[in-house]
Amino acid sequence: MKRILPLFFAILIVQSTSAQITITTADMPVSGDTLRYSFAPLPDSLISPADSGANRTWNYALSPTRQAVDTYKLAATVNLTYAFTVGLTAVGYKVADSFPIPGGLLPVSIQQVYTFFENKTSPSRFQAQAFAAVISGLPTPINYTNPDVWYFFPLAYGNEDSANYKLNIALPGLGGIKQVGNRRSRVDGWGTITTPYYTTPVNCIRVRSVIHEIDSLSISAFPSIGFPRNSVEYKWMVNGDHYPALWVTSNVGFGGTGETITSIRYRDVYRDTTRVSGVAEVAPAVMEIKVVPNPVTNGIVSLEIPDSWKNFEVGLYDIHSRRVATFSNEKLINISELPAGTYVGIVISGKQTGYVKITKE
Repeated sequence: MKRILPLFFAILIVQSTSAQITITTADMPVSGDTLRYSFAPLPDSLISPADSGANRTWNYALSPTRQAVDTYKLAATVNLTYAFTVGLTAVGYKVADSFPIPGGLLPVSIQQVYTFFENKTSPSRFQAQAFAAVISGLPTPINYTNPDVWYFFPLAYGNEDSANYKLNIALPGLGGIKQVGNRRSRVDGWGTITTPYYTTPVNCIRVRSVIHEIDSLSISAFPSIGFPRNSVEYKWMVNGDHYPALWVTSNVGFGGTGETITSIRYRDVYRDTTRVSGVAEVAPAVMEIKVVPNPVTNGIVSLEIPDSWKNFEVGLYDIHSRRVATFSNEKLINISELPAGTYVGIVISGKQTGYVKITKE
């Protein structure tokens, strides 16, 4: 009997380390949270987005390149005026010190950028509900027209959900910035995860979110310019912590095929890295791609793509943000079959993004 009991307890311990869990509102960030995480180098062959399913063992020996901290605050503590628009219970963190305007197209500065979140009921969910920033010196809070729902609760293996979101930032007399998208999520795995932070296996679920978004920039008296963004987020989530154990983001190629990992971050403790940042990673600025000739008369145009962009794709969009043509690794493109008008080309090469405005006569 004495030999059987230790074996019995050992079996219980093993079983408990690979049990399915459920994520609820109690696992979301709250005011006062200071959540530190590290960025891992790219690419990382250890991580496979396809590694999903039941009773998985995820073990990642990641090394940090730099760190960041998300500090969650009530809207009123960021700026008292935010509380009247965003709400008294919403919490958020600083996404970036500044927001780059592509090519300096608008004479406006956007600084101290925050996103605010809130737990809601009926149904139970965690959503991004407001954007706030100091725009040309004026604190400006703006609620989403349709909130971006990150999670519907409870989160458990096999759950699926989908929601549309919309944000419209008006810049009086200048134009505006609009964000329209859809987030479709599925809990596609459960098991245990081990990282430099979780040094022993901890129970987790994995949430896969497919995001289709168009960010539009409008300038008074000019057609809006749409920048499509198709990405996938993978989040390994655990109980009792308010940040994913691992968060991987990838870009999806034109046509919805192929994924390229663009960001790897994981919950961590302080580590002595040579590059440490106090805010989240800021996406590279969108650069303007030059084109000749412009306007186009014979249908053939040359794009001045940087030589360092070895593999790139060009998606050509009309003034209604409809994609009308796609080119892969072509600096000389033929648009002779397109009708006369104004088009915007979005050029994507890995983490780099560029745009070009083409007028065809």
